[in-house]
Amino acid sequence: MKSVKRTVLAVVDLGSNAVRLQIAQVDQRGRTSVLAEDRAAVRLGEQVFRTGRLSEAAIDRTGAALERFAKLAQRAGASAVRAVATSAVREASNRAQLIRQIRSQTGIAVEVISGAEEARLICLGVLLGEPTAARALLLDIGGGSSEIISARGEEPEEAFSLQLGSVRLTEFFVRNDPLTRKEARLLDEAIQDAVGQVDPLLVGRFKRMIGAAGTTGAVAGLARRLAGQAPVSSLPVAYTEVRSVLEHLRTSTAKQRRKLGVDEQRNDIIYAGTAILEGVMRKLRVEELVVTSRGLRDGLMADLVRRVTGAHLHQERVVIDGLRAFGRRCGYREEHAEQVTQLSLSLFDQTREMHKLGDEERALLHAAAMLHDVGSFVSYNRHHKHSYYLLYHADLPGFTDRERELIATIARYHRRSTPKDRHEEFERLTPEERIVVRRLAALLRIADGLDRGHRRHVRAVKVHQRGKRLEIDVVAEKGSELEVWSAQAKADLLEEINGGDIRFKILEG
Repeated sequence: MKSVKRTVLAVVDLGSNAVRLQIAQVDQRGRTSVLAEDRAAVRLGEQVFRTGRLSEAAIDRTGAALERFAKLAQRAGASAVRAVATSAVREASNRAQLIRQIRSQTGIAVEVISGAEEARLICLGVLLGEPTAARALLLDIGGGSSEIISARGEEPEEAFSLQLGSVRLTEFFVRNDPLTRKEARLLDEAIQDAVGQVDPLLVGRFKRMIGAAGTTGAVAGLARRLAGQAPVSSLPVAYTEVRSVLEHLRTSTAKQRRKLGVDEQRNDIIYAGTAILEGVMRKLRVEELVVTSRGLRDGLMADLVRRVTGAHLHQERVVIDGLRAFGRRCGYREEHAEQVTQLSLSLFDQTREMHKLGDEERALLHAAAMLHDVGSFVSYNRHHKHSYYLLYHADLPGFTDRERELIATIARYHRRSTPKDRHEEFERLTPEERIVVRRLAALLRIADGLDRGHRRHVRAVKVHQRGKRLEIDVVAEKGSELEVWSAQAKADLLEEINGGDIRFKILEG
């Protein structure tokens, strides 16, 4: 019997209240089985929402927790560890200190993700495999932010990252135990004001909401205990029950909450978390809550599995829509971008034997081709360099920080100079990354040349390898000499990579 090769992977979610680890085994077909999970309530968001800085104590606690996670991953034989940080680290002015300390202690590189990427990963974790016809409303209450997501299938349609978190609101509004009526009123006003940012079309649209683990699970457990029921996690909880929990917690002390079974690590922030849940359900007219144990950590693992296996990587609608949304914010010429993308990918697919790159690199070319001209938003002069800067700092859901840097560098070389080792942005890449950038930029340069006049005259390209010579037939409208001349002028990098001449021929069509 032929053995199936298995890979062990690990992911870490650095939330504002707790850090979470998941270690899983994946086979060649992408089937995943969880080997271990761990959690540490490091309260990373402590003080940051008031001071704008991560505290030294929180950084040390987080470093110690991740040191333990790294050892667990190493013992399990994990070949890759991906760690992401959310709200607290996003907002901290000294986040670089945390990232450096964790890298030094553990070797783990922490990536700070945007609210949009957080929403995408939550959807993937909770709704993985859901049919595209399925609709759902998700709520993930974190320590620093809450994500409200309207989803289709396993992807977000609309996502709202609100600055509502159980740690954040507790630090701002709660001073007494039990809290006063005034504190409760101010906290509720803050929640209703923030939830007012949500699309009004979502009000009354969903009768049921899915709550991703943590706070919503704790509230559901409290609702059942107060009703004298067994804590069956699969049963829905009505809005009226959530409201009863909130009213009960309003007058309870820390000691009374412990007797109710509230986790010590959540005891002081449970009221704020419950108030967020109740406020969202009330505002959106949601009648019941269903709790899932899945969340961001699971989405992070599913995303890492796709990166390792190459299955569905960067093909989600939300990823492509994210590229277009960024381009539109920069006022890019959409028809030109789509034309260059189509030609770039066609050239990539027909020259695989030459460049020997895979689907992951194809996705990088796709993104770079769509957004290669966004720098014109700043100024057309030197716009390739402006494109690099904009893309380097862009919010592109579905792409890691490293992938975004590669996309930016590919776009930077779509015109003018070819990559040089003395260029700062090229020099910082690894030798392997430089090869990828050179090969993808070579294809992008030609594709951009083939739409030199932004007229979309070229219908298709057909590539033929004749020994060391590459012949490219250009199926185009009559009068496309400018496009072919421009492509020939920008073929220098591809000729260098191919080791032979590149020749173009126009076929009218």
